[in-house]
Amino acid sequence: MPELHIRNQAAHVLLEPFLQEFAKTWECELVPLEDRYVLYPEVMLRKHGLFLFKLADGYKVCREEDATTWEDFLLMRLAHLLADRGRGRLQLNGEGEPLEVEPHRFATFDDYVDKVLEYEDDLVRDMKKYWIYAHRKRSIR
Repeated sequence: MPELHIRNQAAHVLLEPFLQEFAKTWECELVPLEDRYVLYPEVMLRKHGLFLFKLADGYKVCREEDATTWEDFLLMRLAHLLADRGRGRLQLNGEGEPLEVEPHRFATFDDYVDKVLEYEDDLVRDMKKYWIYAHRKRSIR
């Protein structure tokens, strides 16, 4: 499953209240488990979720392989907020060049779509945009 790693030494301070607020804002059920937190989006009927694992130097945020574009959006929103909150670095699968931390680019689903498609040409952009919006919910799939 795709992962975003957030490298931040002070990452675990007040994590649960932050996740509770995120869950409330985005209508998710927050389930704390022994080694991770799981966020189940209500709009996805709580069938699949986002996973947040604590690491020694930060977090790992991931989702199911067959996630909807809504779950992708929530993953990006959560990862960028966590990285910004702790002035951390984002890395795809925990390696390679750090990604730019841009929580404002993932503030809404529309912002997420614009970011994902920012380098596409007009016709391709329109086709992909339609696909992204159509695959927000599992009932469409």
